[in-house]
Amino acid sequence: MFTRLSISIGRLPAYLVAAFLLTCGISIMGLSDNLVRLVSDDVGLGQYHFLRSAMSIAIFLCLRPFLHFQLAPINWRPVFWRTLCLSLSMTLFFSVLSFLPVALAGAGLFTSPVFVLLFSFLFFGVRPGWRRILAVICGSLGVFLVLRPDTQNFHILQILPILAGAFYAGASLTTRRYCADESPYTLSLAYFMMIGIIGLFGASFVDFLGIQGRDEAAFLLRGLVWPPAPVYGWIAVMTLLSVVGIFMITKAYQMAETSYMSIFEYCYLISAGLVGWLLWGSVFGGGEITGMGLIIAAGIIAAISAGRHKSQR
Repeated sequence: MFTRLSISIGRLPAYLVAAFLLTCGISIMGLSDNLVRLVSDDVGLGQYHFLRSAMSIAIFLCLRPFLHFQLAPINWRPVFWRTLCLSLSMTLFFSVLSFLPVALAGAGLFTSPVFVLLFSFLFFGVRPGWRRILAVICGSLGVFLVLRPDTQNFHILQILPILAGAFYAGASLTTRRYCADESPYTLSLAYFMMIGIIGLFGASFVDFLGIQGRDEAAFLLRGLVWPPAPVYGWIAVMTLLSVVGIFMITKAYQMAETSYMSIFEYCYLISAGLVGWLLWGSVFGGGEITGMGLIIAAGIIAAISAGRHKSQR
C-alpha cells in the first residue's frame, strides 16, 4: 500500500507535491503554535525555544540509526545563512509581541511573499508574471482582512515584524537556490540548534539583568524556571508537531520556485484560525471569512501560474 502511494506521489509534478507538503507543514505549525498558550503561564519564550530544540535534536539523533540520513551539511555557508535568516525572523517576530498587537506583528511577518518577489527581481533577475503578482496582492489583502492591523497610529516598532518578513523571505530563497541538495534533516536540525541557542541566551540574559515582565510581556521576559511536569509533556507534543511541520516546509521549498511556494504559507492563517476556534472559542467575522476566501484564491491563482509555467518549458 505504502509502495503504491509512493509511486503515485512520485508521478505527480514536483510543484504539486511541494504545494501539498507546504500546505500540510504550515497547517501543522498552526496547530502547534496554538498550543503555546498551554505553557505560556509557566515557562518563558526563550526557555520554551530551548526545551523544544533540545527535544527536537534528541529526536533527530534517535532516528538517524534507523533512517540513515545525513546531518552534516554539504556546503555549510548557505546552510548557516539560511538558518541565521530564519532564526532572526522568528526572533524579531516574537520580540515585539509584548509591545505590539499580535495582529500587527502577524501582518508584518506575512509580507514575506512580497519580499520574495522583490528579492528575486533585484538579486536574481526573476521577472514574475502577472498571475503571481496578482496572487501576492490577493493573498496580502486577505491577510490584512483576517488580521485587521491598526495602521492609524504608526510606531517605529512596527518596522520589526516587517523586517521579520524580509528575513523569512531571505531564508526561503536561500533554501531553494543554494540548499536544494542539502538534506532536509540537516536544514531542520540546524534551525533547531540555532533557535535553541538564541532561546537559552535570551532567557539567561533576562535572568542576568533581573528583568520581570508583567501581563502580556510575562511570557517574553521570563527567565529560566523549573516548570511543572505537564509543561514538559505539552512541549514534547509541540516538538513532535514542529519537527514534522518544519521538515515538510523545508522539503517543499527545496522542490519548487520560492515565489510560487510562499503563497501557500497563507494556509497558516486558516489552520491557526480553525484550531483557535476549536480550542479557545475564537470566532470569525465577515472580514476574516472574506480574507480567508482571498487567501484560498491566491493559492489557486499561484497553482495555475505554476502549471502554465511548467507546461511552457
